Amino acid sequence: MKIIKKRTVLIMALLSIMGCSNTDAVSTNTIPPMINQAACCTSYSQFSWIPLQGADISVAINAQSQIGQFPDGKSYFAGFSLPGHVEKMQVTLDSFIRGDHVFAPTVMLLNADFQPVKIIDLNKFSLTSSHLLQRAAYQHTFTMTAKNTPYMVVYSPEKYRGETITIPHPERVRAEELGLPRPIVTDPKIEYALTGQLHLAFKPTQLKSYQVSSPVLVPQGQTLIADSSVMPNAVAKVPVSAVDVSNRTMLPETEAFYNQQITSAIKHKNIKKALQLLNEAKRAGSASAETVFVELVK
Repeated sequence: MKIIKKRTVLIMALLSIMGCSNTDAVSTNTIPPMINQAACCTSYSQFSWIPLQGADISVAINAQSQIGQFPDGKSYFAGFSLPGHVEKMQVTLDSFIRGDHVFAPTVMLLNADFQPVKIIDLNKFSLTSSHLLQRAAYQHTFTMTAKNTPYMVVYSPEKYRGETITIPHPERVRAEELGLPRPIVTDPKIEYALTGQLHLAFKPTQLKSYQVSSPVLVPQGQTLIADSSVMPNAVAKVPVSAVDVSNRTMLPETEAFYNQQITSAIKHKNIKKALQLLNEAKRAGSASAETVFVELVK
C-alpha cells in the first residue's frame, strides 16, 4: 500500500512539472506596477515602427522598450507599420502568459496622419490554452489597411496593473480533452504586468500595384501579366530599373530588430528565413544585417 501511495505522489509530481513546462519561471514580484520614466515622445508620429515583413514577428516588451503616454496611462509598447507594397494585412496577435504574469494588450490602430481610428480592448481578445507547441495567450485576429490603418501600437493600460485572472491548469485542460478524470490541481492566478512577450503572425490579403515615372517599353508580341493568385484584377507595373536604396537610412530600433530576427533564424538553422530577412533589411537600408549574417554562418 505504501509503495502504491509513493507511486501516486510521484506521478502527480511529474504531471505538475509537465504542466509548467510551457511557462517561464518569472515572478511579478520583481516587476514594479508603474513606470517612473518619461515617455519617449510627445506625439504618435515620433514613435519608432517595426515593418510587418516576413511571416511572423516575436517582440519582447521590457524595460528597454519604448514608453508611451496614452489616454489610459503610461505603458511600454511596440509599434508596427504596413510595408509599402501591402494594401491589406490580416494580423493575429498573441500576448503569451509567461510564468505567473502576462502583458494585457490593447491595440491602437492609426491612420496615415498618426491619428487613432480604432481601439481593440482586452475584452476583444480570447484566452487560448497551452499545448506542446505554444503557450497560453491572449489572442485576437484583425485587419490593417494602407488606406485607413497603416500603423498599429500594442500597449497595456494602467487600469489592469496588479489585477489577476485565473486560468485553467494545463493538466485539467488536457484531462478534459482526453476524457480523463479531473486531476487534483489548483488553477493558477496570472497577474497583469508591465512587460511580456508578443507574437504576431500575418499575411497580406491584398497587394498594391504602382506606376513608374517612365513608360515601360514592351517588346512586340509580349504582354505584361499580373500575378492572378494575389490580385485577380490587377495590372502589373514593371519598373524600368532597380530602385536605388543606397541613400536610405534605417532607424536603430528597426535595424536591431532585423539583426535579432536574423540571429534567431540562424540559431534555429532556418537559413532560408535568415536570407529573406537579410534581403528585406538591405532593401530597407540596413548597414549591419549582412555583417551579422556572415559572422553567424561562418
